[in-house]
Amino acid sequence: MKEIEKKYLLKDSIISLIDEYGLKPHKITQFYTTIKPDKGVRYRQMDDRYFKTVKHGTGVSRDEEEVEISEQKFHKKFEDRIKKPIRKNRYMFHFEGKEYAIDVFKKDLKGLFMLEIEFPSMEDFEQFKLPPIIEVHVIKDVSFDESFKNKNMVLYGRPQTPYNLDTIFAELDTKDIEELDAYFIPNLSPIDALRVILYKFSLFILFYKERILLHDDTEDLHQFRVNIRKSRAFLKEFDFLFPKEHYSYFNDNLDKFATQTNQKRDLDVIKERLVPAAEDHDMIQEDIKQQREQEQQTIQEMLKSKIFKDFFYTYQDILTKDTLLSSKNNTGTIEDTANQVIKYLHHKIIKKIDALERDFDTEKLHKIRISLKKFRYLLEEFQHIFGEEKIAKMIEKGKTLQTLLGDFNDTINQEKLLHNYFKSNKQKIPDSKALEHSLLDKTSKTHKKLMHQAMKKLHKFKEQAFKL
Repeated sequence: MKEIEKKYLLKDSIISLIDEYGLKPHKITQFYTTIKPDKGVRYRQMDDRYFKTVKHGTGVSRDEEEVEISEQKFHKKFEDRIKKPIRKNRYMFHFEGKEYAIDVFKKDLKGLFMLEIEFPSMEDFEQFKLPPIIEVHVIKDVSFDESFKNKNMVLYGRPQTPYNLDTIFAELDTKDIEELDAYFIPNLSPIDALRVILYKFSLFILFYKERILLHDDTEDLHQFRVNIRKSRAFLKEFDFLFPKEHYSYFNDNLDKFATQTNQKRDLDVIKERLVPAAEDHDMIQEDIKQQREQEQQTIQEMLKSKIFKDFFYTYQDILTKDTLLSSKNNTGTIEDTANQVIKYLHHKIIKKIDALERDFDTEKLHKIRISLKKFRYLLEEFQHIFGEEKIAKMIEKGKTLQTLLGDFNDTINQEKLLHNYFKSNKQKIPDSKALEHSLLDKTSKTHKKLMHQAMKKLHKFKEQAFKL
């Protein structure tokens, strides 16, 4: 019989349609024993049924012979397979008289989404138009692209994905903040993926910039700082992808803007954690309030400045143009590059923990905390590649450890800030030495407890196996 088939490359947004309509997966494992330009012999397990299929020809219309076989024969032929099998989940549904099959690939082809539709005749094939409900999830019609045939993906791996970067950046500009957080495009070249990721973070930064100008909310400032940190983390860990002059320009300016928010953040920490311990000292509370207001004004002036505006205009313009592309950073896939970068970062963290255990130093612990943040940021962004469930568990463990180290770091800052505060205001505060001793004593006890917990958690992190 004739197989006449349309094939579409899909965005990862197709998952939302699968979830919306509650489509159930058929689990498929398939392999080939013959792969020629005009012939393929395929064996497929679909749930608990087994099939042998022979296809002749190329293009959208091919001769196909399919028979059901036994499980025993399937497993026997498995030993004669060419390269690795393909594993995928297939979601099937009928719409307006036609059957659609969505394939969500797994293992080596994870992150690839395809749609297949079969037709009784070439006339039906040529007259077909995608319904809008599906068209919004389509990247490209690849019916005539032989590289997207399953047999060729067995031989040559994942095809080069024909993404239009202009379309991606335009799409990012239309998304709200919740949609941006989960936005990820697989199969891009390393530099194109970093361009998209950094552009996404820039949209977060500018969103929280506007909120800071309207409100004095500690969470807005926190998110502003987080997205600058994320941007600098990705720049640093993937610095080999960027021309040196662009890397320095991006990193130095982002660092400068973050630094100007440090004092306000420290005051927020003191206000939140230490003021309740001195509720009867109105003067301390009032003084911290005044300092926070001054810092808020300084930050707002920075955000309104021409320097800030000009940088982000240039930054986004460079990211959306082909300025950063070179032969060295535009080959391969982000999947392979991210895998290498994450493993290398994990190795560096283990070495830092070893050094800390040999000779404890708060500065070493601080550097480990920064590295763990970067590690978590990378896992969060690339979890779509390496498996959401597995990575989610790693992220959760990382958050717990990062929170613990963050609390420890805050106690160190609190001790310094409190000591300096009382030193400069001892004439104005009654019983300043007694009050300082009382507050610092509480902070010191917390400091020691957190240090002990942190060292235990870090040792456990070091001993746990890590595999993407």
